[in-house]
Amino acid sequence: MADYSNDERNDLTAPSDDSLGPSRDTLLTERRRLLVALGGSGAVVLAGCLGMNDDEDEVADTYEIVFLDQDQTVSVDSDQDILAAALDAGVDIPYSCEVGRCGQCTAKYDGDAGTVVTHDGNEYLEENQIEAGWVLTCVAYPEDDFELEVAHPDDG
Repeated sequence: MADYSNDERNDLTAPSDDSLGPSRDTLLTERRRLLVALGGSGAVVLAGCLGMNDDEDEVADTYEIVFLDQDQTVSVDSDQDILAAALDAGVDIPYSCEVGRCGQCTAKYDGDAGTVVTHDGNEYLEENQIEAGWVLTCVAYPEDDFELEVAHPDDG
């Protein structure tokens, strides 16, 4: 049996208390790179579905979203979902599935939400709810600056 001294072990130190670890965007980027590195047409297609873009020169627009109930403003790129950006900034939004099915991450906009966000993968909100201002943050991508309040349609 091999004898591993402390000098020969990999340093697997946990992140310090000052660090929360890598951001959600960093983790998604690493997943995409891994899929492309694995090769095969299916992996490359899947990486493309996850947003891996060959056109690195393309710059996303950035919008300011104010979370009124938490008195916090978050900068969100147009190619980033609102939930990920808000969680990275420390906004408290309940969530579960992160794919547009459960409705836990809803928020309310004062107006037709279809004018300020694009929903990509929404399987929870009806069109009339979106017109009434409901946003499903996990699959909502900003198209303008606006204000939101974290709320759920069933809360009355």
